[in-house]
Amino acid sequence: MLRELAELVTGMARREARCGLLTPPFVATGREGPSVRVRLVGCRLCGARDEARVWPAPMRADDGAPGPVLSMLACESLTARAVLPIVTAAEHFPELRDARFTTRALTWAALSHLAPEDALARVDAAERWVNGPDESPGRTLPASTRPHRPGAAWPGYRAALAPRFLTPHPALPSWLDIQYEAERRSVLLQRFEGA
Repeated sequence: MLRELAELVTGMARREARCGLLTPPFVATGREGPSVRVRLVGCRLCGARDEARVWPAPMRADDGAPGPVLSMLACESLTARAVLPIVTAAEHFPELRDARFTTRALTWAALSHLAPEDALARVDAAERWVNGPDESPGRTLPASTRPHRPGAAWPGYRAALAPRFLTPHPALPSWLDIQYEAERRSVLLQRFEGA
């Protein structure tokens, strides 16, 4: 079981690294670029609820306008680069222009009734849409998450900067987060060293 978990985590880390290296679409100065609407979902674990946030481009609050929608837990945050796979896919695949996506944390929460290795395998499978719209049974965003801590004092804010690959809440042994980050970083370094 541990070996299977480690293999899944390695593959997910490589996928996130490749997605983070995508080239953003060109947006002329003064023009509005593509965006991803974000819908916050209350968290059953910590009780976090939807609240107004200031979103970095290309994210924005879900106002019902056309475009892709990303649902995420109210207690998590993502980097702006994390949604690049959605922006890129919506630009290249017409069937994904108004698609709905979820974060890993939200997908994981929906699968919490399963054994950890089964739930992680399903999260992994739901991320494969990045290979093409028909490659996956779901549309989970392959991106690490961070706890959302508005108004936190520096020590709490600093602790929240460290990404977790699956959820802002403890879910799997911490060595998997360490392995994930080492693998993701290794792929990124190989890319930049080879450039």
